Amino acid sequence: MRKPVLIFGLIVAALLLAACRAEVNISLDVAEDGSGSVAFELGTDQEFRDLMGSSGADADDLFGDIESGVEGGEVFEREDGDMSYQGVRVDFDNIDEVSDTLTDVGSDFFGGFGTFSFEIDESSAVFDATLTADEQDLGQDIPFDPSQLSGDFFSAGFVLSMPGTVTSHNADEVLADGSLRWELPLLGGTTELHAESEFGGSGFPWLFVIIALVVVIGIAALVGAITMSSRKEKQAVSAAAVASQDAPTPEADLPDPDTDLTANE
Repeated sequence: MRKPVLIFGLIVAALLLAACRAEVNISLDVAEDGSGSVAFELGTDQEFRDLMGSSGADADDLFGDIESGVEGGEVFEREDGDMSYQGVRVDFDNIDEVSDTLTDVGSDFFGGFGTFSFEIDESSAVFDATLTADEQDLGQDIPFDPSQLSGDFFSAGFVLSMPGTVTSHNADEVLADGSLRWELPLLGGTTELHAESEFGGSGFPWLFVIIALVVVIGIAALVGAITMSSRKEKQAVSAAAVASQDAPTPEADLPDPDTDLTANE
């Protein structure tokens, strides 16, 4: 597999002739049970591909180097804006199976993982790694600052999708899907990568919460019904009392005995 310094030579020409962009990514996706996939991909924009074509080269040749370094991988393509990506993905049943692949293929990209650790249990995961890139000697006569190779023109990244909810990390960027991305050194240096997440646990707490909510709602409804019934009963009693006060008494219609006797005399 070609070392990044050969790609740098193409980028040098691109910087002198056109605004091109190329990107290399290593992606690791881990599920709660420790299974997942690892992918290696090369992304280029049309300007970069046109520049390589005009020089008699082909961007597919660069991807061919990537594909040949990964055994048993599934080739894929994807589009993201003006970038076209070609990659190869390998599935695994246990994260321990992929450390060697990352170390071997990663060394062809950036110099290699000095350390790689992914500890996972029933409720959490912890990722730690150290990636060191070899120093690149581009010569003394290049007409620009070598650091301009990174960023807008060429970048390399490690993308990690942790199981569960990420609780801490030192990534350079959190992508839209929640994945973490670290910018990797291109011209030499070391990058420390760290992430932690939590997941799993029993579903019973959620059941208790739901039951508690149902009970609270039921009690509230019962109290409301009792209150309304009591209020209606009080209103009925009050209405009956008012009606009884307004009604004439039977004694008011009877004749006065003394008055009637005097009249008869």
